[in-house]
Amino acid sequence: MRRIRVLSEACQVVRPVSLCAATMAFVACVMAAGGWGARTVAFGVALVAVATVLVFQVHRAVEHLKGQSHRARRLAAEAERHYVEVLRRIIRYTEARDRYWQGHSDNVARLAGQIGQKLGLGQQRCRQLVLAGELHDIGLLAVPEAVLLRNGRLGVEEFHAVQRHSEASYEVLKPLELMAAVLPAVRSHHERPNGTGYPDGLAGEQIPLEARVLAVADAYDAMTHDRPHRPAMAPHAAVRELRRCSPAGYDERCVEALAEVLHVPLAQRVPAAAPSDVSPGGELSAPRPA
Repeated sequence: MRRIRVLSEACQVVRPVSLCAATMAFVACVMAAGGWGARTVAFGVALVAVATVLVFQVHRAVEHLKGQSHRARRLAAEAERHYVEVLRRIIRYTEARDRYWQGHSDNVARLAGQIGQKLGLGQQRCRQLVLAGELHDIGLLAVPEAVLLRNGRLGVEEFHAVQRHSEASYEVLKPLELMAAVLPAVRSHHERPNGTGYPDGLAGEQIPLEARVLAVADAYDAMTHDRPHRPAMAPHAAVRELRRCSPAGYDERCVEALAEVLHVPLAQRVPAAAPSDVSPGGELSAPRPA
């Protein structure tokens, strides 16, 4: 079948050349049979005929190639959707094995989409935020399970292993064209406005807005669920902690958008976090995954 398809596509390009050659051969025969006057007329007619045939056939070949290109893009998009669905299933299966992490990615995706709506990002960007939330932690599959479930403080090497998960997520998702708009958000969702985050030490507006949204949704869901090293916090307490860690650790607009989603009252004055304590519960000074 592939050989037949290749031959068919080759014919689309060869046909214009063949027809033009046949037309020129016919014109040569006419010129050879007639006198000078007939030759002049035949030559003019031949030019018009060749130009007409050439334009028609080239147009036809171009349209055929365009059709093939559209088909290839459609098949590529379909393949990407299947790939994304496989990644979703892997994440859900992996999270389902552990009560601490079960449903985390879906929760982050839902919250990120709702925060994006409150920020007025538009339907397309919100849909991309949801997708980024679903897949943002795929790189944690490269982190040993014993490290993720450690009850005590992580060692330096263990913490570096956890830090690399955002870069791993970025590399896994980089081939996907449909993720192109939110790939920087996946890579940067552990960056902090004061520059103390990872992997690139970005600060302030250098951090993509979608990454700042994911950071808030990720931290909130982690705080409101049990972890091996601490119990879950109540929703209002988690929002209060996020406010305490803003603006040094989290984007204030994103935190307040989350508060609106959760119907938490407007921010009251909360003691600001110290520069070295910008993650909820001081988790930057006592490193561990969210």
